[in-house]
Amino acid sequence: MEVAVVKTIGELIRDTRRSLDITLTQLSELSGIPKGTISRIENGDVKRPEFQTVHPLAAALKISFETLIDYYVEVEKRSEHLMRIYQATVRQCSDVELIRKAATKYLESSNEDSLDLTEKLYRTIDSVEDTSIQLSLLNLIIDYARAHGIMPFIAKGMYQRYLVERNDFSKLKETYYSGKYVLHYIDFLPQNDRIELHYKLGIHAYNLRLYGESIDHCKRVITKDNGESPYKVNALGILRDAHFSIGEYKEAELYSIQYKQFNHPHTRENIVLMDALFNAKKGNVEQAIEQLLAFLETCSEVSSIPATRQLLQLYLKQNDLKSAKDQLETSKINPSVLDKSNPLICSRYADYLQVKGECYLALEDYEKCIAHMVDGASYYSKVNDTVKEKECLNTVMRIHLEHNVSPQPTFEKLSTYYIKSAKEMEG
Repeated sequence: MEVAVVKTIGELIRDTRRSLDITLTQLSELSGIPKGTISRIENGDVKRPEFQTVHPLAAALKISFETLIDYYVEVEKRSEHLMRIYQATVRQCSDVELIRKAATKYLESSNEDSLDLTEKLYRTIDSVEDTSIQLSLLNLIIDYARAHGIMPFIAKGMYQRYLVERNDFSKLKETYYSGKYVLHYIDFLPQNDRIELHYKLGIHAYNLRLYGESIDHCKRVITKDNGESPYKVNALGILRDAHFSIGEYKEAELYSIQYKQFNHPHTRENIVLMDALFNAKKGNVEQAIEQLLAFLETCSEVSSIPATRQLLQLYLKQNDLKSAKDQLETSKINPSVLDKSNPLICSRYADYLQVKGECYLALEDYEKCIAHMVDGASYYSKVNDTVKEKECLNTVMRIHLEHNVSPQPTFEKLSTYYIKSAKEMEG
């Protein structure tokens, strides 16, 4: 049997309507499109019917959206109409390939300049919520820009792709290096984007504990930013923390002095925390403890996490297990307040859990130690910090080798941990 070939949209509407035994009048009532307009479309009097007109007809006749789009991307040539078709596809469809097909057809429009086409498509991507669709469209723009020698949109496309991909914590290392690759095209980015790129790479490197690279990126931020933008302020804070992390305390204090000049809401709490760390490093441990205890009475819940961690570390250093135990019993940190979309906060919470585990180990409460070490490993895995994750799990194993601990509860915790980790990797 020969398969009938639909040659026009009018034939598709007419044949579908007749097969459903629907009259022109009924279709007009169902779709809200005038009967005369439908008749002209079916008879071919309208050679290229508007998508906005045909769409409600197709919906009323239950013609699939995909079928309609497939037709239009083959016959439509006008850029303004193809843009509307593409936008309708983004709104109503989750099929990445179909959306990419509509976008590709738009870029092939011959009645507009390739630079204008690329810019208009690029502007639409911020409103797309689905990450896979965003990445597909950005890759399309990058490939199209390369083929047409449009350097600014190679740079912009790659930069935006990096910003999207860096939200996948399981690939923090890979996305960091893809972000560094954008630096080859940085001269084609606007000045604000150049500053933002170096800042994002700076904090990204810090999260990966690549402190030297973090310092290099953040120095570029403060060199290029002549104002008092949040990027500059935060870059000074990262420079201070990165230098401190590698034992360069003199440099850390110099950046701390600059950081203190900015009276932003979040800087005040960070200043207190770092001052306590400086005092501890200088041997003023009691003063550092007093600062942290006073700070915990008034600080935000987010800041209480690193503050409590620092305090517990100081108690462990002094072997003041009584104070450590008191702090563990009175500390009420709610993990539900965490911004789990922020890898730095996830990493700090993991550090806090690990130190709690170390305290319970010193107190010989092995079950609580194991519970916190497993939780810590889970949060380290979220940010792909495999070194610290293994540290926590190795501590759990060591406890079982060195102490008489019932294995069953630990096996249950580890089993839950591995199942959860596997699901997160799949998802």
